[in-house]
Amino acid sequence: MAGPTPDERRQFGEQVAWTEAPNIFGMCLSGEVDGPSLDALIAYQRAWAAERGHIFVLCDLSAVTGATPEARRVLQGTRHTSAMTHVCFGAKFTIRIFAEMVMRAARFLRTSPPDMHIVFFDNEAEARAYIACVPPSRRRRRA
Repeated sequence: MAGPTPDERRQFGEQVAWTEAPNIFGMCLSGEVDGPSLDALIAYQRAWAAERGHIFVLCDLSAVTGATPEARRVLQGTRHTSAMTHVCFGAKFTIRIFAEMVMRAARFLRTSPPDMHIVFFDNEAEARAYIACVPPSRRRRRA
């Protein structure tokens, strides 16, 4: 199955995902994230990331209020194989702590590659400035 085309937007329940060439996968999470929506969004991300090297996951978390137990189980059961940096903005303190704990657990349980990272910023402009400053070698497509 070929991955989504650049700039394609999709809706997963209240969640929205889109892509930006060459290697940005964007998502705007809203409300309480549920398991089926998160599972479908992650499948979309995997299909798109499979054709690339390192990707940036640009996450707007300003409207997230929480995650259902089912969504937490989806996160726990997800194994990522692509190198990625989650570049998040707008997250409330509790959401930041939860996201950092999930990332640490994934590293500990080896369900994520060692080169998966998460960084937080106050707003989208700061998040995009960070992506723009990353060395070009981490922004190239896989040969």
